[in-house]
Amino acid sequence: MNTAVSSRAVRVQNAASANTVPRRSAVATKKPVAAPSKFLTSRVTLAPGASQLSLRSAARGLTRQSVIASASAGPPANVNALAVDSEPEEIQPTFMGVTKKNWKITASVCGWFFLNAVFAIYNKKTLNCFPYPWILSWIQIATGAAMMIGLWAIRVFPAPKLDMKVCKALVPTATLHLIAHVSACASYNFSSVSFMQVVKAAEPVCSVIILTAFYGGRFSPLVWCTLIPIVVGVAGGSILEVNFSFIAFVMAMISNVACALRGVTSKEAQKDLGLEGINLYAAIAIVATVLLLPPTLLVEGKYLVTAFQEAGPAMVKLGYGATAAAFLPFLLTGSVFYHLYNQTSYQALAEMNPLSHSVANTVKRVVIILASLAIFKNPITPLGAASAAVAIGGTFLYSLAMQAEKKKKEEEAKASELKAEGAN
Repeated sequence: MNTAVSSRAVRVQNAASANTVPRRSAVATKKPVAAPSKFLTSRVTLAPGASQLSLRSAARGLTRQSVIASASAGPPANVNALAVDSEPEEIQPTFMGVTKKNWKITASVCGWFFLNAVFAIYNKKTLNCFPYPWILSWIQIATGAAMMIGLWAIRVFPAPKLDMKVCKALVPTATLHLIAHVSACASYNFSSVSFMQVVKAAEPVCSVIILTAFYGGRFSPLVWCTLIPIVVGVAGGSILEVNFSFIAFVMAMISNVACALRGVTSKEAQKDLGLEGINLYAAIAIVATVLLLPPTLLVEGKYLVTAFQEAGPAMVKLGYGATAAAFLPFLLTGSVFYHLYNQTSYQALAEMNPLSHSVANTVKRVVIILASLAIFKNPITPLGAASAAVAIGGTFLYSLAMQAEKKKKEEEAKASELKAEGAN
């Protein structure tokens, strides 16, 4: 009898020192537990009458003490669960009643709006005196790539591993990226900033059609219905645009299609290569810089010298600068803004949930349109303004519908998983 008791005591002591709970312990031990890891694997006891279907969600809130208490209550169910440490959650510091994280999100969003609006204005002004979208696009993408290489060198961001295999895998995404940007710059060149932004609001339409036609995507009737105000708004805005340009419309739509396809390939690259966020964007920019150079020289290379010779005087004539020598700094400044607005966009996306980011993206278009109207004084009719509002409002409704559909699918998948576990 004494031998059995002694053996049982040894088993209890060994289990406690290994951060586990003995399978049948009558009394919870008070022996200090070793430094815990982030998660503790334990056996969890189900209360009488409790369903196993609720075990997973219940286990998320278990602490080490609750696991030990459950073990001491009686024979546990044969189910593994993860229990987090019992240390109290760190209280977020606040300033003026707002947490540090929310201040960070607010700063990222405000920076994103500001930098995007400034870039749009810089881009249009640059094209007014330097009407070469291929050359301009290459300079802007190359500037961003060079900036990221420098930021990696001084370790502002962790440098990813970019070997030849990774670069080859990014070629499709980089190709779509450069197509999207070159066509967007061309659209800016042939029309107003506000008109281009209204047409760009049709990007969700292109995404849904492409995903349905080529990738087997399925969308609810609600999602399809939200595309109607987008189409109506873009069509009305195009018809009522005072300075309508068919070329600008086509270029903006090409940019929409390229952006939709880039979204698909970017997700595949993120999954296959392990790149994400600003590092993924930087890697795409580096590959796009190499890919864009040959066609740029082929299409506009013969105008390269003339373009820079005429840009300075044209800039002075338009009142954008005091001297012709100011054009090069002006060009590089706009290129820096192009990279920074993309960087803050990725940073905001990392901090926000998808719905909040979609809402912010909708507000961003409004900010850009209002800023461009204030700077360039482009004429716009009341019906044109109403059409723009309908199109942008449609993108917001589309975002809400997509998030609702995504949430519904996640809940259905979770319910199916829990049902299967309960059946087992």
